[in-house]
Amino acid sequence: MNAEKQIEIYKKIDEEILSITASKRHDYAGKDVLSNFKGVSGAASALGIDIGKPEQYAMFMVLLKIARLTNLINSSKTPSNEAVDDSFKDAINYMKLSYCCFVDKNHLENEQS
Repeated sequence: MNAEKQIEIYKKIDEEILSITASKRHDYAGKDVLSNFKGVSGAASALGIDIGKPEQYAMFMVLLKIARLTNLINSSKTPSNEAVDDSFKDAINYMKLSYCCFVDKNHLENEQS
């Protein structure tokens, strides 16, 4: 591959990434494009969520879904990516996954005792 082809590929990828970013920003951000990250980080910290633990990482994802849903519902935006109903279902799914990780962890710990 020559340098020109590499640059062509990079430009195409960059255009696609910018398009995705704009679409997601429309769905999930207000004036501060980093508001979801700041809010979820603060909530996770306040709750003592340790994303290094599988069950807590899944709970972190629930917080992320709550932040996204709150932005969509409060802004009355029509989502470009994931429907509001799907976001609710995804949050429920992450709670179920968190519970499965919790059960799996405790089951393994009980077997080792």
